[in-house]
Amino acid sequence: MRMTAELMQCFLPSVSLEISVDATDHGDAKNQMDLLRAMLYLEGVAPTIAPFATSHSINEYAGINARSSKIQRDKLPEGLKDGITAKDSRVEGWPLELTFSLLRGEVNPSRKSVDEGIFHRATEAVTSWKEIESRFSQAATLRAALVKAPLMPDYASSILHIWQAFETVFGKGPELSFRMSLTLAELCGPVASRMQTYADAKQSYKDRSSITHGTAKNVSEKQWMRAWSLLIQSVQSILHRQDIPSEDELFSDLLSR
Repeated sequence: MRMTAELMQCFLPSVSLEISVDATDHGDAKNQMDLLRAMLYLEGVAPTIAPFATSHSINEYAGINARSSKIQRDKLPEGLKDGITAKDSRVEGWPLELTFSLLRGEVNPSRKSVDEGIFHRATEAVTSWKEIESRFSQAATLRAALVKAPLMPDYASSILHIWQAFETVFGKGPELSFRMSLTLAELCGPVASRMQTYADAKQSYKDRSSITHGTAKNVSEKQWMRAWSLLIQSVQSILHRQDIPSEDELFSDLLSR
């Protein structure tokens, strides 16, 4: 599916950052972008959308149609007069996330920007996370949840999406609420308080259950932030550990202390 220039123009006025990736094809580029965004979220960057991908930088195709006409070209600002034209180049675009809706929770103004240090740490984390995914296929499930959860249509759907990922990776056996809470508490031990994580996980699982059974009336931003923070901390801890311990391994560590 190709992206029309008219549709791209709907999003371009809101674009504040362009990221270039070396990829073999569109699918590979999307996967790399998802990896980078997930690692940026671990650095505290607020969730964002990537509406589309293009074969050329915006710096290259800006003014492309006007440059194809001598009359219009002369009216362009000096910096746009030279460059590719519609006659000699073909700019392709592919839709990724065609939405203006995004769940972000409480956003500190500093979390809306990306400096060189944050970007560098995120790219280094991408390399480490790729290696983790090569050994643990379930790591991709958590990473995908990290990218997709903010794109869900509402808080309730997003909380369910996050817990579906948790249960896919860690859920097994009876007493799931208790076991999952203990598992996440021990997993996140290197990056967060075990007691606080246990309490948050237990409450968030209750949120998940009430949504699933249709008893949740108004799901709040606070409830979403609780689930979102658990997901962030879980991925941070896995990155720190360079491992996804099994439930038995985590319980063994818990009992040995």
